Amino acid sequence: MSEFDFGGRRASEFRHRGFWSLFAGRHPEEKARLARRGPWFWQRGLPDFALVISMYVAPAQNHVGVFFGRNEKFGATQSWSRLKPFQPAIEDRLKLGPGQSAEGLGINSLWRVNCFAEDNWPAMADWLVTEASRVERAVTEILGQG
Repeated sequence: MSEFDFGGRRASEFRHRGFWSLFAGRHPEEKARLARRGPWFWQRGLPDFALVISMYVAPAQNHVGVFFGRNEKFGATQSWSRLKPFQPAIEDRLKLGPGQSAEGLGINSLWRVNCFAEDNWPAMADWLVTEASRVERAVTEILGQG
């Protein structure tokens, strides 16, 4: 992957601190569920299932997304292999259309958006929280049946 987005800007030019500050301000409830954060991601913990949902910004690819991340401290390891048997049922509940997920990320969802346009940031933050909640609900419903 290139370090440049489609507009020729470097991913390193993305104001990640500014975005995550806006995110935390718009969604203060996420602070209580924070498992870990970094420059490009924020992890929401699902302690009942030893999972974390990673919400991320990929400015070079012009998208934001949600997937199950890794967090040893939180007990979220081997998430993909643990979720693989449930993937079809979870994805069926999510009803993602073509182009809404990426190969190789397991269960995931993404939205193609110009991350550098700061007027998009509120919608990006809201989408991440909404989508993380949809993924969490689907996983909780499927794994909670067992």
